[in-house]
Amino acid sequence: MATVPQGAACYFCLEEGADEEGKTLVRNCSCRGDSGFAHLSCLKRYTEQKCRAVVDGKMSSFIEPWQTCDNCKQYFQGQLAAELIAEFVSFTEANYAHSGNSMWDKMKIMASRRLEIIEYANKLDHDRSEELVECKILVEKLLAMVDQTKKCLKMNGWIHMPKTSTEYQYYKMLCGDYEAFGYDVLGKIARLRTEEGINTMITHWKKARAVYNLVGNIDEAEHIDTKIALFTTDAAGISIVQNLKNSYDRHLSSKGISSEETIRVGLSYANTLWNTNCSIEAGRLVTKLDTVSRRVNGPDHNMTIKADEVLEQIKQRWFLKCRVVVLPEFQLFLAVRYKNDEAICVVQGPITNPRCEDDERIHRVESNLVVPADGCPVICHGLVSASHLNGVLGDTRDIKNTNTGIRCEVYLKNKSALIKPENLRVVFELPICSE
Repeated sequence: MATVPQGAACYFCLEEGADEEGKTLVRNCSCRGDSGFAHLSCLKRYTEQKCRAVVDGKMSSFIEPWQTCDNCKQYFQGQLAAELIAEFVSFTEANYAHSGNSMWDKMKIMASRRLEIIEYANKLDHDRSEELVECKILVEKLLAMVDQTKKCLKMNGWIHMPKTSTEYQYYKMLCGDYEAFGYDVLGKIARLRTEEGINTMITHWKKARAVYNLVGNIDEAEHIDTKIALFTTDAAGISIVQNLKNSYDRHLSSKGISSEETIRVGLSYANTLWNTNCSIEAGRLVTKLDTVSRRVNGPDHNMTIKADEVLEQIKQRWFLKCRVVVLPEFQLFLAVRYKNDEAICVVQGPITNPRCEDDERIHRVESNLVVPADGCPVICHGLVSASHLNGVLGDTRDIKNTNTGIRCEVYLKNKSALIKPENLRVVFELPICSE
């Protein structure tokens, strides 16, 4: 929660200080300065009024006030988000759970339950089995509501109704937003430390994919395909990177880079890039996502804090990527810095497997005897025939001993090039990367 500055007032009742119940002003979104503060009671009252005015069928308008700040249009965060979702559940139960309620009343109850599950799942600790059980119970209740609604309204043939009909739109929303969502979450909360847990996860995700395909939600079906592929692909590393890239690109295209979901998927993609020795690309992406979240959401937003953490981790671990092979013994060392106008490279090692840092020593070797190892971040220099690559950043992917001597395979700007080691310099710190 943001600290309430002097003079801040509730933007609904325009009163400063606590409300009639003694509760202070709250704010946890992307508003800045003294804007966006409100009494929870005023916020709740305003949100309920907006919901009651929503026409049946406009579910996004019914849900949005409970999720999104009316000032900055960004999601509520932390404790405020949790309190509003709890209020949302109470509001829908009190107003729409009566006997003989309409199909849209049923949908409104499920909408609040869906947000409750999202809030719970986002805070889930997979090491706490009781939390997994609680989340599973919430999801199973939602799926039971879906099944009961299908039976109550005799919806078997609604999928074959004209796509413009109310029946078809209701069925598509019921299945896509709640049934497939439920199976997706069951997959996410499966315990992944056993083969049985992974199989359970994939089974749930396949059910979600089948439902998405049934109602024509191809983007979500492909997103589930990507998640399944991460756990079933035979090719390590590159296949996972490509799958996450596809997911990130889809979010980028459909939701934009400012979306929390895009940033969240992007950070996951960047972590995988880092773990598969794509250091430059990972650093570039995290820097961009951190900048966007800081600008859109503010420095205290949960997503900005997460991006800050990932960026800081990359900065702190960057030096571990700076591994080089020293000739002629072809021993592996950790490059530390250059000296004497880059004529000398200071290295630490040799590095053994398993590594024993106590046995490593500092050495000074001629830079022309240093070959960047796999995953080492580098920058091109001194190239003549390919001078356009000078100053370009990349990552070493392989060392090749060719007929014309040793060459490094370097990944540069979405393509690979074979470059002499003397035309490469180790990049010791995360560079300020631009697109």
